[in-house]
Amino acid sequence: MKSLRFTTSACLFALGIAGLGCGGGSSSTGTGGSGAGTAGTTGAAGTSGSAGTSGSAGTSGGAGNVGSTGGAGTTGAGGSTATGTAGTTGSAGTTGSAGTGGATGAAGNTGTAGATGTAGATGTAGRGGTGGAGGRGGTTGTAGTTGSGGTGGATTPHGSAAKFNCPQGQTFGMPIPATQTINQIMAPNPDYFAFIEGPIWIASANTLFFSDNASSPSERIWKVSVPGTTPSIFVATSGSNGLGVDNNDQIIATIQRAPYGITRFNPMTGAMGTKISTTARPNDVIVRSDDNIYFTDPDSGFYRISPSGTVSAAMKFTNSSRPNGIELSLDENTLYVGDVGNSTIVKYTLAADGTVMGNGTMFAMAQSGHNTFDGMCVDCAGNVYVGTSGGVEVWSSTGTFIGTVNTGESSNCTFAGADRKTMYVTSRSVLKYITLNVPGLPD
Repeated sequence: MKSLRFTTSACLFALGIAGLGCGGGSSSTGTGGSGAGTAGTTGAAGTSGSAGTSGSAGTSGGAGNVGSTGGAGTTGAGGSTATGTAGTTGSAGTTGSAGTGGATGAAGNTGTAGATGTAGATGTAGRGGTGGAGGRGGTTGTAGTTGSGGTGGATTPHGSAAKFNCPQGQTFGMPIPATQTINQIMAPNPDYFAFIEGPIWIASANTLFFSDNASSPSERIWKVSVPGTTPSIFVATSGSNGLGVDNNDQIIATIQRAPYGITRFNPMTGAMGTKISTTARPNDVIVRSDDNIYFTDPDSGFYRISPSGTVSAAMKFTNSSRPNGIELSLDENTLYVGDVGNSTIVKYTLAADGTVMGNGTMFAMAQSGHNTFDGMCVDCAGNVYVGTSGGVEVWSSTGTFIGTVNTGESSNCTFAGADRKTMYVTSRSVLKYITLNVPGLPD
């Protein structure tokens, strides 16, 4: 995706797509039972009605109270009618002459008890999309109480909640650990990595994928089953540079070998899907949760592919040199484009439908001694990570420099593993990884 432009190939990038929200909540009405309730206990000289309060014995000559009618169970949303509450036995009256028999209480409704509804569960969050549809409605409410409605389908960055599960409502601190332990993965002998790029993590396959965009005779896609450290060739002739992941957990690949385009690979079988042809030579790629695709071509600019498959005209910042890395903000309302020539990142506002708005504004410039701003990734705090000649620089969402992960020359990054706190970095002929303090997105 985001590579230092190697002699025969471009850098690579990462990606994620969106889904749609589930429908509004629903609940079924409990079935009303029928049949008489058990008669109330007999008052002195009178029997109480079912579920009614027993008539208390009358004081001398007094009639027993009439049993009250058992209340019918309330209907839960989705729950069955609950059994009417039985009337309590009237307290015994003081001794006296028998009162006139109390009138029989009215029969309680519902012989068959309605099951108590369980509490309404929060609806499943709808998939992203602009103003995603509401989540599923809550299930039957407790004791017939209506279940609460599902949470509205807020935009879910990078696709489904299964892929994007950043802790909600959590405050994050310094993402870079005080002691940095950098681990390395080499190509198995006698093979090699020529210039690796575009790492992505697909949790459903528990696998990390990345390209070698400068191998001969063709570009290749490699994979590593995490937490393993032994890479193997996944697609031997992919023609790919940057990689991304869509909302169906398919690999999205930029095809830099003519004929150019964007295509999908099945992460289980390696089978290639339909290609979207482009005149530009794609380098890095990212996918939004509403199926908008954004990719770069260092020689011409960056592009948007709409969900319908329409490829936009080239876009470019006024002073841009070679657009390379590309990334989305945590809320997917901002597009970051790295410029490998000027060692800068420019940010663009995205409309609800994914259209790029305006001409962009400067977001970050490489720190002293670093250059070649390349591939990027984002963590759950919204921090932006960018590969440079001297490591991975980390910037806050407001454009404040935080620090550098000391991975050396780095072309791209992604977060992987069960807790997604392991950042994998492609570093020319070596794959590196480090455990950070904040989880990130598997783009």
